[in-house]
Amino acid sequence: MAQTKFDKQVEEGIEQGAVAFGRFISGVPLDGEPRAPGSMPRWGVALLRLLFLAWLGWASWMWWWVKDHDRVIRVSVVAAAVAIPVMVIAAIRGRGRRHHMRTLVIPMSKALEDLLPGWDDHERLRALTIPIDQTKVHIKLPDGWHDPGDFKERMRKLISERMGGNWAGEWNLKDYPFHVEFTLKKPTPVLEPPERVDFFSQQVQDAIAACAPGQLVLGLDERHRPVLKEMTGETAMWALSVGSGGGKSSFLQMIITQLVRQRATVIGVDVKQSSINCFETVEGVHLYTDPGNIGDMRAAIAWVAREVEARNYMKKGNPRKNFDRLTLILEEGNEFGDASKEWWNETKEKGEPASDPMWSDIATIMRMGRHVNVTVIGVFQDLREAAVGNRGLRNMFRLLLLGNFNANQWKMIVNTSPVPESVDMAGRMLIVEGNRRVWIQVPYADPDAFRDHSRGLRAKFGYSTDDLYGAPPARSAVRLPSLLQESKKLFTNPEKTDADALTAADIRAVDDPRELSMTKAEVPELEAGTPETVEVEEELELLPLAEIARRLEAQNIKVSAALMRQHKRRRSDFPAGQLVDGKELFVLDDLADYYGPDEDKDEGEPDPDPGAGDEEQDSSGEDEAPGQLADAGSVESGGSAEDSAAGDS
Repeated sequence: MAQTKFDKQVEEGIEQGAVAFGRFISGVPLDGEPRAPGSMPRWGVALLRLLFLAWLGWASWMWWWVKDHDRVIRVSVVAAAVAIPVMVIAAIRGRGRRHHMRTLVIPMSKALEDLLPGWDDHERLRALTIPIDQTKVHIKLPDGWHDPGDFKERMRKLISERMGGNWAGEWNLKDYPFHVEFTLKKPTPVLEPPERVDFFSQQVQDAIAACAPGQLVLGLDERHRPVLKEMTGETAMWALSVGSGGGKSSFLQMIITQLVRQRATVIGVDVKQSSINCFETVEGVHLYTDPGNIGDMRAAIAWVAREVEARNYMKKGNPRKNFDRLTLILEEGNEFGDASKEWWNETKEKGEPASDPMWSDIATIMRMGRHVNVTVIGVFQDLREAAVGNRGLRNMFRLLLLGNFNANQWKMIVNTSPVPESVDMAGRMLIVEGNRRVWIQVPYADPDAFRDHSRGLRAKFGYSTDDLYGAPPARSAVRLPSLLQESKKLFTNPEKTDADALTAADIRAVDDPRELSMTKAEVPELEAGTPETVEVEEELELLPLAEIARRLEAQNIKVSAALMRQHKRRRSDFPAGQLVDGKELFVLDDLADYYGPDEDKDEGEPDPDPGAGDEEQDSSGEDEAPGQLADAGSVESGGSAEDSAAGDS
């Protein structure tokens, strides 16, 4: 018998009813959508549905067959009183789950369409599980799935963009069913050194007291623990490349105080005149801080180099001998290098090398000093190779401290990647020792407190010069900058006239310095039988010709150093100099008298031989620059023709 259209509809209705009844009693959602995260378990939903069917069957039997209507009504009212609040509470709690599904899970499943093209929307939605707390993302993978290329990275980026943060996936491609589970990476806690560290805090002082000889406390690290480094062995030479305001002065003051505690001798060269001046009166700390006397600074460095040579000689005879520490501190190395180069260019004699030999002494100290406990701390604003004389010395600083640096400086000095981000904070420095990097905060204290504490340490731990084979060079008198110098006659009594003022030549005839306030007429005549002149007891300052040329210019006497060297070679009456460490030095007053204007020219009398200066220019034209010859003419025009002829001969 043929099946009619009505029969087909009945059969399909029975099948759909059976499927719906099966879904109803199994606890799955009736609409076919995945169960919302955090909802009632499937078995709980199935149990409630079965209880509802049981009540419905019991109520029908009691209503239609037993005819006990009152009992059915009472039980139904009690059940409704219990079920309705439970359903209301469940509906309220389910709002968050439904919102979670609408705003996150369903859009995420649609976004996976390009990555899981073999599944339809329903299958992708069932494969995706995201808890309501969003702690993980679980995605089932198709059977036999394999990575076609950059699939893993694309999925990780998708999850990170949708969920926010940095997510990492754990892939299971060995055990069935295949899946991947993404979890949010916990951000690494940011550890930073303290913003400020007191040098006299108990923590820092205990760390310093526990240091072995050669160990120094540099600061506190990210975990607020003291950082100790040894100024011995491979890390005997330190260098700082710290920008302006980075805390270099505080670092040096702290290091010098610890060196004083270890009975060290410190030689400080500081053209900035402010970083280490507080240690001026501390025994064993010798400072050279006058930028007007670069020669003193160079002499101090040369003395350290000679000490290294002497110690190595003594070490050869006694290999077990241990020396007290000798440390050279070179502050503002960039400025000092430029000033030293300028000084050398002005003072070097003909035939001497063009490069500054001062870096040869520093090279000797760095290459041979570690063996005999002589160390160097170089402080620079920019530690480029040119800043250390282009002699390959930068690589000998095995311990580097960087602060306030930029990417170019990092690549030039350390040359590793990635480039760390600099922290622009006073005292915040990055220690670079090989492949190790440690951020520290440098301890700070008032400079006067450092000085007073260092004096107390010297009194407590003592100081000895037994391991020094010479004395550090004496410092010259401080020279005023050019703008602070005043052009006036030497030793002039302000109450006397210029005609009565004493000249430099008169001073050498004075036995009592108190007589310098007298005029020429008031100076007592010398007794018979005494020498014609009496030397002043005070030692005269000896200077190179370049320095004398600058000082004479301040007295309105314009003569170049090159012209004075030429006159020294050609003129027999040129003031004699004295050899000091192989350098010929002169007295400023002698050359001031030699080149100073005579009385006749001051009174306005005509020059007896106006052409004398031109003859001198012609005779020296082979050696002098045009600018120097012009200066020579202005100075020589006051001399006589006989002097000019003597110079030509």
